[in-house]
Amino acid sequence: MIILLLLSGCTKAASKEPLFEFDSNGDYSGFSDIPTDYTAEQAEKDGCYVSLDSKTISGEKQWKDFIRDASNEKEASIRLVSIVDNSTYYLDIFYLDGFYRMFDSSSVDLKDHKYKYLLTVEGTMPNANKSGKVNILTDDKELSYYDVMWSFLSSDSHYSEAISPFKLIN
Repeated sequence: MIILLLLSGCTKAASKEPLFEFDSNGDYSGFSDIPTDYTAEQAEKDGCYVSLDSKTISGEKQWKDFIRDASNEKEASIRLVSIVDNSTYYLDIFYLDGFYRMFDSSSVDLKDHKYKYLLTVEGTMPNANKSGKVNILTDDKELSYYDVMWSFLSSDSHYSEAISPFKLIN
């Protein structure tokens, strides 16, 4: 979860936009064009929103542009690049045909899952000193910060199974 919270990306307007492509098995193949020696500097040049060891390097404008375009029902894409402890992770998010799609380079599930909403949920967990905020993809517009966070923290698997499915962005 910590890695997902640190994610960052490149937008469609960038010179290196994510490609909405699939292989013959129906798995997302849009990460295949990323060089193995891709650096934070290259990602920044490509117009990405980049984080390095949990510190944002660049890309706040690209994220806002992605949110604006998707909110206006315009096709949009962004590549989130997170470099943590010398390991690089990618998250490609698309808004196409009225749905959000997200693909995580560290996931074994690279199938095309569609979500109606990209929500920013905020709140404070019981006994927490600070409030928090996360971005999620979901079909449930009423999903709360508590629901999302408790699904990770609870030892009761029935709780996470009882709430609507969602994907954590950051």
